[in-house]
Amino acid sequence: MARSDQRRGRTPYANSVGIPSSWRSYNHSLKLLDNDEAEAFRLNIQAAEKGMHDAVLAMGWFYLNGVGIERDEDEAIRWYRKSARQGDERAMFSLGQIAYSERQDYPEALLWFRRAADKGHYRSIFWLGKLYWRGHGVEQDQQAAKQYFSKAADKKLPVAQRTLRFLSRRRLSTPH
Repeated sequence: MARSDQRRGRTPYANSVGIPSSWRSYNHSLKLLDNDEAEAFRLNIQAAEKGMHDAVLAMGWFYLNGVGIERDEDEAIRWYRKSARQGDERAMFSLGQIAYSERQDYPEALLWFRRAADKGHYRSIFWLGKLYWRGHGVEQDQQAAKQYFSKAADKKLPVAQRTLRFLSRRRLSTPH
């Protein structure tokens, strides 16, 4: 690398203001989503292969939804797991969603929702409530479910707030 490039903060991986090239690929891929899904995928995978965390997470989304590439749930899981290993609670939540919705593997969903909830992911907290409400992967416990719904509602999650309103109306209209 030339000495003048070092003084200006340039590296092979950064532009003149120090933004990693993986960010440029990733940001450009987002702009292309509506026009050229295949090119968006190509640019995103470049950023992901360079280790950009958001791009790694996005690879799971691309594969799960078949955007710019053929839908491949196993490949989506592989990318989401890579992102989860990087500590991304959104990837953990996505793994829980896949386990719950696509595979009906409730113990696996419970594991991922708990990991994400432990990191403060409030949608995962809500989904833990759903698991307890229905007894999926855990012993059914509607009191515990309501506590999870309340925690998520406290974080302003609309579906949790609606669920609590519905449950309170249901309780009021139930004959004693």
